[in-house]
Amino acid sequence: MAITLPTTIDEALIRLNVLLDDAVRDGARIGYFVALYERVTSNVRRALVAGNVFDDGPRMERLDVVFANRFIEAWDQHVRGERPSESWSVAFSVLDDPGVLVVQHLMLGMNAHINLDLGIAAATVAPTPDALAALRADFMRINDLLARLVRVVEGELVQICPRLQRVADVVTVEERLFGFGLNASRDVAWKLAQDLVAGPHDRWPVLIAARDRLSAAAGRALYPLQGAAGVAARWILEQESKDIKLNIQIVAE
Repeated sequence: MAITLPTTIDEALIRLNVLLDDAVRDGARIGYFVALYERVTSNVRRALVAGNVFDDGPRMERLDVVFANRFIEAWDQHVRGERPSESWSVAFSVLDDPGVLVVQHLMLGMNAHINLDLGIAAATVAPTPDALAALRADFMRINDLLARLVRVVEGELVQICPRLQRVADVVTVEERLFGFGLNASRDVAWKLAQDLVAGPHDRWPVLIAARDRLSAAAGRALYPLQGAAGVAARWILEQESKDIKLNIQIVAE
C-alpha cells in the first residue's frame, strides 16, 4: 500500500527524520542523502519562520513539500519493489555497492532530485508562465540555501575521508573531479519547469520522461568514474570510513 504523503513542511520533516532514524539504525546508505536533505528542509523551514528570506512564504512551503514528496514517493516505490523514475533508480541501484564514495551517493541523490524533481515541483506549484516567472526569485534563493549547505557538508566529509581534503585543496571536488555543478543543475531544473508550463498538461509525461532519461544518464556517469577521475576516486575510497552509521551521523550534524 502506498504511503500518505506529507502536506506541510513539518510533516515532511517528520517523515524524513523517520527515514533518517531507520537508516542510522540499519546502517543503510540511503541515510547519506536523507541526512543532507533533512538539513536542507530544516533550513528552509527556519527561513519560512523568519519570514525575511522568501517573497511568498506559503508558496515556498508548497514548493518544498511537493519537492520533498518526489523523493519520499520514489523511496517508497523502491522499498515496495516498484520502479521509481529512472533517475532515482540509478541512485538506488548502487546503495549496496561498497565501492561508491559517500560524496558520490550524495551527488547521485542530488542529480535525481534537482535535475528532475525540482523542475517538476516548480511547475506543479506555479503551473503557468506568469506564475513561474513570479516564482523565479524565490526559486533562486532556495538554491542558494542548498549551495551554502552543500559547502558546509563538503567540509564535514573530510571527517569521513581525510583524502578528500587533499583533493579539495587542488580542485573543487564536485565540479572538477565528478563533473557535477549545482548551478548547472539549478538551470536544468528551471528549464524543465519552463518547458512544462509552456505547453498543455497532457504533454508533461513526455517531457518528464525525456528529462528523466538525460538525468539518469548523468547519474550513470557519476559511478563508476573513468580514467584519472576513477583512479582518484579509488584512492579516496581507500581511506574512507567504512562505518556507515557514523558516516550518516556526520552528514546529519
